[in-house]
Amino acid sequence: MTEKDINMQLETYKKQGCNLLMPSTTIAGLSEYHQPVIETVKLSSDPNDGDVYAHDDAKPGPDKKWRPTKQALMRLSVCAGVIWSPTESRRIDNGSDRNYIAYKAVGGIKKADGQPVFFSAEYDLDFEVVAEELKTNYEQKAKWLKKDNGNRQATDKEKVEYVEYCVNRDLLQKRKNKLKLCEAGAMNRVLRMLLGLKQTYTTKELEQPFVMARIVFRPDFNDAEVKKQFVAASIKAMTGIYGPAALDQEVRKSEPIDVTPIHDEDPGKPEPEAQPAAEESAMIDFQNSDDKAQCLAIKGRAEVTGYDLMDYLKRTQAANLLAFTAEQRIGLFKHLLTLPEKGEQPKTNVPY
Repeated sequence: MTEKDINMQLETYKKQGCNLLMPSTTIAGLSEYHQPVIETVKLSSDPNDGDVYAHDDAKPGPDKKWRPTKQALMRLSVCAGVIWSPTESRRIDNGSDRNYIAYKAVGGIKKADGQPVFFSAEYDLDFEVVAEELKTNYEQKAKWLKKDNGNRQATDKEKVEYVEYCVNRDLLQKRKNKLKLCEAGAMNRVLRMLLGLKQTYTTKELEQPFVMARIVFRPDFNDAEVKKQFVAASIKAMTGIYGPAALDQEVRKSEPIDVTPIHDEDPGKPEPEAQPAAEESAMIDFQNSDDKAQCLAIKGRAEVTGYDLMDYLKRTQAANLLAFTAEQRIGLFKHLLTLPEKGEQPKTNVPY
């Protein structure tokens, strides 16, 4: 997708009333190795689905306002490619005061050149202040409180009981979810700064998807140099997992041994023989390993015994050990276990 195509598509989304998660609706100046992509997320206006919760007590309708929950914020952040700092995003109060909690969120987005831009925001809850706000709100509602199915005006005592009940109910709910509320509030502030996200959305607005245009790195793999760098990076990642011994490590050379071509024998079905406990354990570990680990084990055993593995591969016309079947690798490793290590007396004089 070209810059022109994506800008036209963004304008179409804008005219349809979609929620654009970006400060700007145009993309320009991309390098040949970067391409824009569009991702969309649809949030449910039903609070039972966990994406939103009510902003106020307004009646259901197209203009009722909703706030996004943490679940929705995480979905939007994934869509936008937001990077959240796992160390800096945390609770920042000491936890000694049960009536106070504060949380800090740090998130960022990668620019087209790969550099991340981070924003931080804090959100806190003081339950003494929250209780006062709730009391004020419910006292205003209690002025028109009616009882007996709306047949009479509530007495002063009934109004006080109503206010006390509602305040305690809401306050308990906020205390139970205080960390989630603070975390979501801080993340909401970060996302609003990064993406232009609003604090509330109406039911009508939630009917449209949230749209995000991101820049992704897409090199031309038809380029020989790009292929070379990609393979080098893949090998480096593999050695980081399996250790410093690379798969293409050169095997120590020794005197050639006359061997029978692999297609003339079945290494997966060697002659049965009693194996010592150590060899049996090594075979069990070998059979439970994946292909790459089995190749490394064969190379290591060949080095210990002085077996000329390179010459063996040449004679069998195999490109590498991965070209063998699992049964063939098991047979070869089992044979290597029967060979003496360097300096020991040979166990057998039968070549493999």
